[in-house]
Amino acid sequence: MGDLIRRYDWGKTPVGPPDQWPQSLRTIVNLLLTSRFPMFLFWGPELIQFYNDAYRPSLGNDGKHPMVLGQPGADWWPESWHLIKPLIDQVLSGGEATWNEDQLFPFFRNGKLEKVYWTFSYSPVRDDFDQIAGVLVVCQETTRQVEQARQSQQGLSIALQAAQLGVWELDPATNWVNWDDHCRSLFGLAGPNSIPYEQVISYIHPDDVDRVHKAVQWAMNPESGGHYNCTYRTVGADDGILRWVRFTGRGYFTETGQISRFAGVGQDVTEEVLVHQKIEANEKRLQNLFEQAPVVLSIVGREPDFVYKLANAAFAELVDRPLDQILGKPLLEALPDIEGQGFDELLRQVATTGIPYIQHEAPVELVRQGQRQSLYFDFMYSPLRESDGEITGVIGLVIDVTQQVKGRQLVEASEAKLRSVIATAPAAMGLFVGQDLVVELPNQAFIDIVGKGPDIVGKPLREVMPELETENQPFLHILDEVYRTGKTFQSFGSQVRIVQNGVMTDNYYNITYSPLFDAQDQVYAILDIAIDVTEEIKARKQAEESEVLYRNLSEELENRVQQRTQELEQANQDLKRSNENLQQFAYVASHDLQEPLRKIQSFSELLNEQYGTQLGDEGNDLLQRISSAGARMSTLIKDLLTYSRLAIRQQSFGLVSLDAIVASVLSTLEWTIEQRRAHFELDELPIINGDESQLGQLFQNLLSNALKFTPMGQVPHIKVRCHKLAASELPLETRLAGTATFFYQISVSDQGVGFDTKYLDRIFQVFQRLHGKKEFPGTGVGLAICQRVVENHGGGITAVSKPGEGATFFVYLPG
Repeated sequence: MGDLIRRYDWGKTPVGPPDQWPQSLRTIVNLLLTSRFPMFLFWGPELIQFYNDAYRPSLGNDGKHPMVLGQPGADWWPESWHLIKPLIDQVLSGGEATWNEDQLFPFFRNGKLEKVYWTFSYSPVRDDFDQIAGVLVVCQETTRQVEQARQSQQGLSIALQAAQLGVWELDPATNWVNWDDHCRSLFGLAGPNSIPYEQVISYIHPDDVDRVHKAVQWAMNPESGGHYNCTYRTVGADDGILRWVRFTGRGYFTETGQISRFAGVGQDVTEEVLVHQKIEANEKRLQNLFEQAPVVLSIVGREPDFVYKLANAAFAELVDRPLDQILGKPLLEALPDIEGQGFDELLRQVATTGIPYIQHEAPVELVRQGQRQSLYFDFMYSPLRESDGEITGVIGLVIDVTQQVKGRQLVEASEAKLRSVIATAPAAMGLFVGQDLVVELPNQAFIDIVGKGPDIVGKPLREVMPELETENQPFLHILDEVYRTGKTFQSFGSQVRIVQNGVMTDNYYNITYSPLFDAQDQVYAILDIAIDVTEEIKARKQAEESEVLYRNLSEELENRVQQRTQELEQANQDLKRSNENLQQFAYVASHDLQEPLRKIQSFSELLNEQYGTQLGDEGNDLLQRISSAGARMSTLIKDLLTYSRLAIRQQSFGLVSLDAIVASVLSTLEWTIEQRRAHFELDELPIINGDESQLGQLFQNLLSNALKFTPMGQVPHIKVRCHKLAASELPLETRLAGTATFFYQISVSDQGVGFDTKYLDRIFQVFQRLHGKKEFPGTGVGLAICQRVVENHGGGITAVSKPGEGATFFVYLPG
């Protein structure tokens, strides 16, 4: 059939060459060309005309053939177009076939206008989309027959057979169907040409029976206009062959609206339906592919609004909107967040010029999950063309490359950071890029180690350091393994033989080979970090060599330790004797020294009482001085005794309330406090583990000093504060006797005469005084006692002061 189609120069027709025709047009033209009966086809909106050789004689000898082929009918039949066109319009508008017998048409042929009679049928022809696209005219010139009083109907029968059309009639009175052999064969019947309508219905496919019956009943209703056109399946009553048939016809009614006749034609449209079904299946498969494609696809119509006609699930997911909010809506209504980003202009450009547009990694702003996001797309816009080449829309293909772009940006940022790190690193660092291990980004330390100058950049490592192979060193093999497996390699103190500045050197390095990965998680380079530990290795070897010498000295050292141990034992014995002597001193101080002092004081008082009037002023003054000196001596001996006992007496530790101790001290100092009208501000103090007697001496000295060193005439204002501190928070200058994790800081502040802190170390020593005895009496032992008490408790003591601005003593006791 292809050869039959190509027998004429169809390529000059407005519908183009045959290989661009719709399948339905090719089918009907093949039918037309193979038919021996005159047939004529009007196709498309312009009513392009095709006819077969059987029709050619009707054209006469005016030379119209083949000029008429493929041209609009209105251009070639002006004399009868006013009769032909309404018939065509009737079929195109209603989809119903028409039948006319012995119709008179004016016809210009053989150089003159003739009156010609035609008997013909006008039948609709459907395109690949089951839409009426043309009118098939099966015709027969009946001029002679009419002139012979229509002597025979044989010509019409032949014409119908040639056109593979059969005629039928349903008698409304009897409800029997009368048809010719062709119509009967469409039902696969071998029986008579007249059967009941109910029997005909039984030969229709069960799924189509109801639809066919309703169509027949409606055509026999005057409200329908009598039109009948129904395509359905027959089951092959006798031959079992399933066929697709199309029966068209018309009902004729009386003036009262009663059906008088119902007749028409039938044809086998199995091939046409199967072709159409195949096209539909292909279209469905194509639509499924479109909808299920992993890439983002969409189709928009032409400007001005670019309405979305199709979009797949991937597109809906990409823009984070359901398809029902996209399809059927203009571009900027469906996606208002892309306004101003130029996509409507690109669509307009493609739809206008027909030139596809492609862009890679285009930045796009989209609102997804309620937030505006920056994305990157590869996309292509292509014009969507119909078979005639007309652009009816634009198809868009989008690939989301956001992860790749951002991944590459991260890699680039990482590489930039890596470049900075390498350039400023104190260790030798460089990159080996690719399987050839090309040296890139070496820092100066790396260049110095290689010893070949700065021109090593861009060269393979094997070329830069050939000694790695010639000296049978393992490092190139290790680098190949790191590149292949992606696993980091580390070694410490590895010996490397390198030709540095023309000299072979043996050095030692801590080496790390770290693989670097690209956005696809593939190794693309290795970072080499080398730290020269030559000096350390050599020092370690020297240390190992010295170890033997140290072993030899160990025996001598052990002997010396034993000797020193004996000396320490002797020292302990001496210390024990010293403590015993100190205890003896304490006894002497409390008895032998105190007894003479008491007698001196007693006799001084007796002299004053019995002979005071006889001694005169000078004698009384001397006697008073003797008494005062004895009192001071007694106080000094008591303080020394207290200080010495702190060093030798067994401490009795237990839980002690510092609040109770301070209260007891204030009770002891009650008379002085009342005389001086002193004011105290006291924080709540903790309960700690300590010696109650020693802690009492501590606070007795601190508080009495605060009172004593406030000048007479000035009301003492003394503050006692307490804070809990971690050991790390204590002042660096504080010397602690213990290793507790936290301490209580207890401060005693006054507004007295103060002192210069350059004497801070002196004030805690025995007999050290910063003021005169007459101005501020005392023995100079009190603060030494305070320091000894604090040390006995594992704490520390310090002070801050300025002359004339008072002093603050800080005591730190373990918590």
